[in-house]
Amino acid sequence: LLYYLPSGAVQQLLTCISTVSAPGSRVMFDFLNLSALSGEVWNPGFETLMLSVWNKGEVMYSGIDEQPEAVEKLLRLFGFHTHEVLSARDMVKRYMPHEQWVSRPPTVSPYFSYVCGEKL
Repeated sequence: LLYYLPSGAVQQLLTCISTVSAPGSRVMFDFLNLSALSGEVWNPGFETLMLSVWNKGEVMYSGIDEQPEAVEKLLRLFGFHTHEVLSARDMVKRYMPHEQWVSRPPTVSPYFSYVCGEKL
């Protein structure tokens, strides 16, 4: 969801979630890696994804810096701490142990990451 929202709307959503969350509550979401969206890192299939989304009349507006310290800094703004940040490779290792990570074609789209934050 977050990548379909402009950054201001992402901030509003996280503010609302924080407001109604009790300490210890967790928020989990996937996000588009900022390095892919900005073109800093090239990932096979990303251009195809963007074109496919655009052809459906949608746009991916937001990416998040996928570095764990950047995710932690973002979540802290909304009263959460990072429980974990997982890359696509981490997701394959954890949830698909029977699969070997391959980069071409990737087992899981490498331009997405996953986060779990816990309300302070």
